[in-house]
Amino acid sequence: MHRRAVLGTLAAGCGTLFAGCSESRVNGVVVSNETSLVFSHEYSTQATYSGTQVVVDVTAENEGVEPITPEVPVPQVVCTFLDNGGETLHQSGLKLKEFIGVEETITLEFTLAVDVDDVTHYELRSEWVEE
Repeated sequence: MHRRAVLGTLAAGCGTLFAGCSESRVNGVVVSNETSLVFSHEYSTQATYSGTQVVVDVTAENEGVEPITPEVPVPQVVCTFLDNGGETLHQSGLKLKEFIGVEETITLEFTLAVDVDDVTHYELRSEWVEE
């Protein structure tokens, strides 16, 4: 194994170990949902070669009476990462352009790789959008 690879692996392992110690708890909530999707979500703090990141894993289940299709309108799920004062650190959204049958689930992932030490909570919202 190359020396650089070994050192990188050790750095990532130590970062993972210490990431949970130095970070405060990040809370998340679904603030609005106009769709038939029901969300469960959790976050994790992960060490990478370029630093620490916060990853929000979202599972969405279609609890409606009809499937969601790629035809407009489509659901858009947005995750906003906020600091303690309510300022937005990062926001990203995903338009769901795939077929989701009734009672089927999909998984989504949102990542914050900057201002990780400042994040205290995240908000999820889902709405119907026209392309």
